[in-house]
Amino acid sequence: MRHADVRAPTAPRGLILAVLAIMVVASTTTGTHASFDRATPAGICSAIDDLQFDGARANASVAWQVDLGPRTTGSNASAELRSTITADLESLGYDVSNQTHERFGMELTNLFARWPSNSTGNGQLVLSAHYDSRNVADQDENESNQSLPVPGANDAASGVAVLLELARHIPAMDLDYDVLLFFNDAEDQQPKYTLGAEAWAENLTEDEINATHAFVLLDMVGDADLQLHDVAPGNATLKSRVVELGTSLGLVNGTTACNEQAGEDIIQYDTTVHVLDDHVHAHNLGIPAIDLMDTSFGEAKPYTFGSYWHTMEDTPDKVSADSLGKVGRLVELGLRTNAFVGIDAHQEVQEHDSPSPDGDVEGVETEDHPRRNTGLTVMAMAGLVSIVGLLVVVELKGKR
Repeated sequence: MRHADVRAPTAPRGLILAVLAIMVVASTTTGTHASFDRATPAGICSAIDDLQFDGARANASVAWQVDLGPRTTGSNASAELRSTITADLESLGYDVSNQTHERFGMELTNLFARWPSNSTGNGQLVLSAHYDSRNVADQDENESNQSLPVPGANDAASGVAVLLELARHIPAMDLDYDVLLFFNDAEDQQPKYTLGAEAWAENLTEDEINATHAFVLLDMVGDADLQLHDVAPGNATLKSRVVELGTSLGLVNGTTACNEQAGEDIIQYDTTVHVLDDHVHAHNLGIPAIDLMDTSFGEAKPYTFGSYWHTMEDTPDKVSADSLGKVGRLVELGLRTNAFVGIDAHQEVQEHDSPSPDGDVEGVETEDHPRRNTGLTVMAMAGLVSIVGLLVVVELKGKR
């Protein structure tokens, strides 16, 4: 039954304006990004059966990369690695490009492979690893080795291997956002660090910053004795989601995995290490960032990341298919459950401890940089002004 003659009580005009203002701001600042749609333990467990990551293939990639020789910035081995990655990923349908930069007398080359989603305007997720191996083994106990370039099995090849294996499976995931695989250069060239990621961050536009859901870094993830530590700085929501994912996969001690097995002591986020790594530059722009990293490679050694780090002992025999498989499945599960997207960077409280640009481990307190979102703010204000103007016109006509 239609009650055409019944009129609802008229709300105060000020209240209408306030509600409309809230609606406009909400509609212009909330995107259509995917959410962590399997956030319950049962939901995450349901995605585990879909995992395809092959740790043995990733391990073979580590050995192949090391066989190329030292992948120092500007070397022939570096160029050969880029060429092979380009050919392999283009054959899978990725859009591959590179950018070159001049930094401290080096010409570095960042390599990008984009898998576009079928949706438009849903932004991108950046998965990154550095592909350069260190130019000097300065931590080697043998002084005659300290001027030699390291083999770089764990510290370089492991992260690249995980990205390349993930690249085989991303096209079939039917994600509603782009995935950008970022192979960055000159992360580890004495005496400078993270130059490739720094150059990438400096050249991002405001729109690109705001369109980036998160920056997920893979560094030193192949250690046969895998221990993923809490790396600061980083995004707290991303870290909590990684722990959720890891719990489901049996990577967290004192918990029970989806298969009812007791969790291993792999994700050790009760240990926090302050690290200058490639993710810091995204973090400083306000992009949610996380560094998946084993900060203890070999025996513990003060002021280092372990006895194999930056030595001639960083060889493929110290890396395992099992460790690569655990990390690869963790990231793949994050992709399949949208764990790395849909994070409100404005409401997120991020850690204020950022590393010094002059070293790997030293941490200094810095001021946080809120994510830039001027474009959305302008749109919200313009929409609000338009609606208010329309209401004023209606009000004036009503008084005639």
